Parts: sequence; structure tokens; C-alpha cells
Amino acid sequence: MPPLSAFPLPLQPFDAPLGFGWLEREFSTLSTSTAFDTGLNERDIFSGKNRCVVCGYGLYLEHCHIIPQSKPELWAELKARRWLPEQAKHRVQHEPRNGILMCPNHHKMFDSLDAFIRFDPQTRKFIFINHSNRHEAQEHHGKAIALDIQHRHVPFPSAFIIHEVRVRAAWPFQPDPHVPDEINWQDWITSDGVVDATGKFRHDPEPDKHDVPLPSPSSPVETQVPSLEAAGTGTSGWRRLAPVDDDLIAKILAFQHTMPSWKACVIEGTSWDGTAEENMQKYVSIVGLGDSVSETTDAQAHDAGSL
Repeated sequence: MPPLSAFPLPLQPFDAPLGFGWLEREFSTLSTSTAFDTGLNERDIFSGKNRCVVCGYGLYLEHCHIIPQSKPELWAELKARRWLPEQAKHRVQHEPRNGILMCPNHHKMFDSLDAFIRFDPQTRKFIFINHSNRHEAQEHHGKAIALDIQHRHVPFPSAFIIHEVRVRAAWPFQPDPHVPDEINWQDWITSDGVVDATGKFRHDPEPDKHDVPLPSPSSPVETQVPSLEAAGTGTSGWRRLAPVDDDLIAKILAFQHTMPSWKACVIEGTSWDGTAEENMQKYVSIVGLGDSVSETTDAQAHDAGSL
């Protein structure tokens, strides 16, 4: 038996010998539900604490799927139409970019098709829409939730389009929702200082600060947010939410291709077994995806109507 190779000691955390470096492997490359849960827990953390992305509640959090686990055929079709990267996890329940962390109340609203989340390419924010007009959720309606657009695991906006269509179908006679002219963050996001003036989220714990209690679900409070019906009767400062049409879908898909989460997903699912030159060419083609988005946008928008 040939002798074992000698490794220089001490080894640094990321200096394991070639072929032994587990720490270099991203957990997101694992095709398991563990990758889903871990991805959400690592992403939806603010000032060191996991919180509901809608209300900021920090206890009894649940992992919510945007495209349901019961719809594997829909997940496959979205990949085939390039609404999702073909390199996305094969199973819908394994992809962290198909999930959000929510408190039980908002998770139930989401899964019960009472509310949806709309990505706005102009403001680059994900907006909570209380489509069922439930009174207890009105304080969160029309405000941006805590999803970090720069995070490599931020959800695919296209998945929210599908969920919105399902919500609208569940409420066929509900009037089109209205949102404020200016989209602000949820109150807890700004009051707790988890996002700065540039829109960058603070995920790590803040040093030299004592823990403060997280907000908890409370009794409905009166707010200045009008009902969905009242918002359409001339209330100043409000506008009708843009419809889900080919133009909106094309804009969302075009922006989605430029997002760090899309590119990270493609990189994770790409084979890097080639030569250094081949791998470099692959990498350049991936990070430069945004340059060629306009060439595919029209075709993707044309497919939208058949979903």
C-alpha cells in the first residue's frame, strides 16, 4: 500500500487538501429539504434574528413554499419556459429560492390564497398585497416586505406571479387592489433599523446592543390604510396595482435574469469539470446573462398568456 501523502500543518479552515474540502461546498448545492430550510434561515435573518418577512414576528416561524409542493408539474413547466433557471433544484421543496420565512398567521394567509406578494421591478421591492381585504392584515398592505434583493437566495419573482394568479382566481369578484404611490418598507423594518438608507439589510447581529423583544401578533390596530374598495374612490396617494399582463411579466422576467439569486442558481447547477479555460468561459457567460436578456424577453412574454 503506498504511503499516505503528508499535509502541511496546521491546516487553516478553508485550506483543506485537494479533494477533502467539505467547507468549500455550499450547502445550497445539496438537493434536500435541508438546503431549503437552511437557505431560508440563513437569508431571512435580521440583526442576528430570524423573523417573519411580513410582520417581523420572531417566534414559531414556518418555512413557506411559493410554488406548492403539490405542484411539481408546474415547477417543471416554469423551468422549461425559462421562468426559472434550468439549474434550479429538481424538486420544488428543495429550492430555497422558492420559499419565505413567515409567522403562522401570514403563512396561513399565503397558503389560503388570501394574500399575494408582487415584485416591483421599478422599486426593486417585494410588496405585500392583502387581496382578501382582511382587516387584521391591512396595516401590512401595500408595503415592502423584508426580502433582500441582493441575497443569492432571494426568491424568484416569477414564482410570485404564479401565486398571484392563483389568489386572484380564488377571489374572482374582488376589486383590483390599490397600493400607495410611494412604496415604503413595513413599519418594523425601518423602526428596528434592519435596513439602511441605501436599502441594504443588516443580517448580522449589531455589536454592543442588548437584545430587544421582537414584535408579536397583536389585536388588529387602526391604521391610515384605506380598504381596498375605498382606495379606488379617489383616495389621494394611492394607485391601482398594475395588472398581470405581458408587459409586466416581460419586465419582471428581464430583471430576474440580472439578479444575484438567478446567477448564483445557475452557477450552483453548472458542472465545473472542464479545464480552467472552459470553466472561465462558462462563468463569464453566466455572470453576463443580463446583457442578453432583451433577446429572450419577447418570447417569454409570448408564453405568459398560456399559463
